[in-house]
Parts: sequence; structure tokens; C-alpha cells
Amino acid sequence: MTFLHWFSKQKQRRAFSRRPRRRPPAARASDLVLLPAESRPEDITRLGGALDRVVPLPNATPFEMLPVYRFLRDAIPDISDAVWTWKRLCQTGYNLEITGASSEAARHRALRLLDALNQRVNSGDRGMDGLLDIFYTSLFTYGAAALEIVLTNSRESIHDVVPIDVWTLRFRRDDHGRLQLFQLHDGEAIPLPMERVLYVGLDRDGTNPYGRSMLRCIPFVIKIQQRLIEDMAKATRNAGWSKLHVQFTPSPQQRGESPEAYRDRITATFGEVRKQMKDLQSDQNLITTSDVKISVLRGDQHAQVFYENHKAIEEQVITGMHLMPILLGRNYGTTETYGTAQFEIINRQVEAVNRSVKRILERLYNFELALMWGEAAARVHMRHNRTVDVLREAQARRHEIDNALRLRDTGLINTGTAKTLLNVPGA
Repeated sequence: MTFLHWFSKQKQRRAFSRRPRRRPPAARASDLVLLPAESRPEDITRLGGALDRVVPLPNATPFEMLPVYRFLRDAIPDISDAVWTWKRLCQTGYNLEITGASSEAARHRALRLLDALNQRVNSGDRGMDGLLDIFYTSLFTYGAAALEIVLTNSRESIHDVVPIDVWTLRFRRDDHGRLQLFQLHDGEAIPLPMERVLYVGLDRDGTNPYGRSMLRCIPFVIKIQQRLIEDMAKATRNAGWSKLHVQFTPSPQQRGESPEAYRDRITATFGEVRKQMKDLQSDQNLITTSDVKISVLRGDQHAQVFYENHKAIEEQVITGMHLMPILLGRNYGTTETYGTAQFEIINRQVEAVNRSVKRILERLYNFELALMWGEAAARVHMRHNRTVDVLREAQARRHEIDNALRLRDTGLINTGTAKTLLNVPGA
């Protein structure tokens, strides 16, 4: 390359660099794209292999623990009682309200449709009551519950709502990070429609979609408890019956008797005593020589030590199941206030769980009403457990109503706000 040719190339490059650059056009609102979140879901790459896309249970708990939870619920009395108690506490019932009806005929039509839906869900087996019973049992056993909406052939209404076995469900993330749900059946992974599956996880951790079972924290405690009960049964049976203590005093060696003959004579005599004791009946007496002494031994009956140990382990089970002692028949306080305070705390937890049930029921009912002729919407009001002191509750409610009416009459709030404060249906 000659010097003149190189110089002309440099002039062209400088001229191009001095050209004014065109600014990109301003972005229109329709062209704006929402950026994904900067944070990332729980790291699952540590599993590796074929399961690197499956989201694990919290703390990498093996999926094999899910059937173990069911075994513990059915085999251990304290856990069975705790799950039963939680389920019955949450089954408070609910009131159904039709809002936004376009006409009175539409409101009655909506009530008929929802009543028919309540009867046919769960394949007609006790309807909605049976479905919620299965839902709560799964929720307090595995920490999660799942339902599937089954549509009619025309896809215009709900044909059925069936429970899903939670221990067969797995989550994984696609290439875009979205969760996908599938079920393991006969060694195959069957994808499930996320839009028609209602999955509720109890005490979820961060981005992990699975619920956390209450039973996860007590298998080791249960092992100690059952071993303690087994040992206590053996010790109680051993100390509960009197026993005969036989003391055999060998006679001295005779003059001229060899050591071998002396040993054989003592062994034979001792064997005869053992034979008599073995063949002794409960109504027979013993006749022995002076070299055999028989006494009766009685145990000291240290049952209190076992009871205190078992009580300490039992308290760990109650705490692990998030229950109060009074709800399992144990009350360590001496006043009524102690038990009342425990019951009030439990009711707060019941209300938190039933808020999820409320959203599920409203989703089902409003889906059924979406294609109904006429407009109507459903609102569910979960009932509450009554407090221990019904009179005190009624008095508190009366003062609450009086205060709301006084605020309305003074013009500080309107009627709608007063209804909201009083949690009146239709507010």
C-alpha cells in the first residue's frame, strides 16, 4: 500500500467520525417492555443430572418423607389427634353472598347454580363438605393441598372439582423461569394445567412453591417418644409383679472329695433347684433344705420418672404441631384465663388458614357464574369459632356496634364505612 492510498483512507475515516449521529426515536408507550425481576428463584442446580429442573422441597427434604408424614398421622396418637383437631377447628362453615346481580332473577339463578355445584363436586361424595375435609387433612399433613377443576365438554361450566394427591406433585421451571406443575404416575411425568389447578402451600419459603409440613420438625422427637413408651411398658410390667428370689448356698466340700466331684455335686444340686422352680405352679409351695433361701422381691414403682419424661417429649410434639396443650386435653394452668388465651391464639391461626380457603371458594364460584345468563358474583364469608365466654363476646360486639353508629350519626363516617368496620355482609 502506497503512502497516498493510506492517507486517503485515513481522511475518509475522520470524515465519517465527524458525521452527526442520528438519535434513536423516542420509545412509545406501546413499545415499552417490562423487565423481569433481578432476583432469582431458589437455586436448584445442585441436584444435577436429570432432576436439575425439578424444584426440591424446602431444605432439600426427600420427597420420600411425604408418605412418612401420612404414616405418622395414622400411627402416632398425638399426631393423629393434632391433625384431627386442626381440621375440625378450621371447618367453621361459611356464608355465601351474591353481589352485583343484574336482577332478582339473576340472583336466584346464581344461588341455584352454586347449590348444584356444591352437590356435585368431589364426585358427589358429600359434595363441598367432603372436598373441604380432604383439603384440610392434606393441608395439615403434608403442608399443602391441591384441587383440580374439571370442565364440561363444552368448557362452559364446572363439571367437578377433585382432590389431587399432593405427594405425587412436582414443580419445575421452564426456560423463562415460570413454574410448571406435573404429576408422577406409573413412572411418567404428566403435565397439569396450572390454570385449572388450585395449589395451596402452608408456610412457604421464599420462591419455593411447596408447602412445609408441620410434621417435618418432629420425626426425631416421635422416635424418642415411642422408644420411651416401649421402655416404660417393659419396665412397668417388670416392676408390677412380685418375684421370687432364690438364693442357693453351696455346702462345704466334704473330706476326701475331689474338686471335680465337688463341682459336679454342686452343679447337680443347683440344677435340681432350678428344675423345681421352673415346674412350680401358682398354687404349689416350696420345700427346700437349709441351703436354699427364698424371698419375695417387690419393685419400687418409679413410674413418676417415666411420666415426667414422657410429658416433656409430649410437649415437644404439641409445640411442633402448632397446637396448645389445652386442645389435646392438657392444661397446665390453674385459671380459666390460661385456657382462654390459648384458644384465642388458635383462632387467629384458623382465620389465617381460612383466608386461603375463602379465595379458593370464591374462585370456584365466580368461575361457575362467569358464563351464566345475567350478571352476578359470589362472595364467601368464613364463619369464626365462638369464644369460650359467649356473654363477653356478645357484650363486646354490642359496644362495637354502638361505637360505629355513634361515629355515623356524628357525620365522621358514612353508612358504608360503618358496615365495613362492623364486617357486615354486603359492605
